[in-house]
Amino acid sequence: MTADSEMDIKEAFQRAQKGHNNKAKLVASLNGRYNKLEDKTLFHEEFVHYLKYAMIVYKREPTVENIIEFVARFATSFLSPPKTEEEEQQEEEEEEDEEDDHPFLSFIFNFLLESHKASSHAVRFRVCQLINKLLGSMAENAQIDDDLFDRIHQAMLVRVTDKFPNVRIQAALAMTRLQQPKDSDCPTINAYMLILENDTNAEVRRAVLSCIAMSPRTLPKVLKRTRDIKENVRKLAYQVLADKVHIKALTIAQRVTLVQQGLRDTSETVREMVSSRLLPAWLLRVEGNVIGLLHKLDVENCADTALETLKAIFKGTLTEELPQNRAQLDNRKLIPVDSLSCENVLYWRALCEFLKAQGDDGEEMLEQVLPDAATYADFLYR
Repeated sequence: MTADSEMDIKEAFQRAQKGHNNKAKLVASLNGRYNKLEDKTLFHEEFVHYLKYAMIVYKREPTVENIIEFVARFATSFLSPPKTEEEEQQEEEEEEDEEDDHPFLSFIFNFLLESHKASSHAVRFRVCQLINKLLGSMAENAQIDDDLFDRIHQAMLVRVTDKFPNVRIQAALAMTRLQQPKDSDCPTINAYMLILENDTNAEVRRAVLSCIAMSPRTLPKVLKRTRDIKENVRKLAYQVLADKVHIKALTIAQRVTLVQQGLRDTSETVREMVSSRLLPAWLLRVEGNVIGLLHKLDVENCADTALETLKAIFKGTLTEELPQNRAQLDNRKLIPVDSLSCENVLYWRALCEFLKAQGDDGEEMLEQVLPDAATYADFLYR
């Protein structure tokens, strides 16, 4: 290899660590140099030589983070862009026998997998971080050679029990795309569930919560994290449930417990997560119908929880929109007798209490939903 091309690799690393504005241009330039070479061996060796300087730094230095980002982008730049369904079908018909992995990508993965047992925790950390970045930079439908997949899997299963929490975090994140939720004995999911239950470090538990695939097996473990000792773990557990779990996937008892615990949590940020993320997500699933949501809670036996739920929903609703969601009142501002149900009666009561608590601001609205005393007394008598 000429001194000129060696400079190219060195220069690319120097520019990358400065957070080069046009990373795509930097990657394309080095990519072009690589493709012209007949013998890639020297390039591989030189590339790894400069990469090692970054891999011995444990501290999250911006220059080192920029290099890791650059290496992941460069290594995955050789992969073909994602194919459309039409192109995939055409390829199947033509039965082309293409190599799954590019030589450079295979080389980098092999180098990392050989280094994952290094005595330096900095190297172990960077190995897991790079594997995570490489897998994350690949297209959704990218294929990995079965043997390589298994080797990555085995290495990360070891590193997820590393004595350094930051190594465990990166290993857990790297395993995200190795999950197979349909496999009832998926090693990644088994490891994730063990970590959620037993890892003493809150950030490791949070990392697993952020990437665990939801299934009937994993749901109880995520639900349990809503009672975690650390508030930021509890908060994330509620966020995951809001974003990834349909209200129908939960039993009535689970829904009631989640709302009850969440709205009474000692942490304001957890309470806020339940009010502003979980309840709106559930409402969305019932097309914004608050009475419909009450039907999914045990209103009869858990009236207090239902009232707290309504109060939280009302707080997040514009006051002028509240009467539009009200229980269907007739012209006497009463719920017709044949329409009475635990849900709409409780809603009516909660709405009146909420508007009354607004003072002068709610006075006008209150008049729209509150019958006069004589009419109400007659209604109760009947």
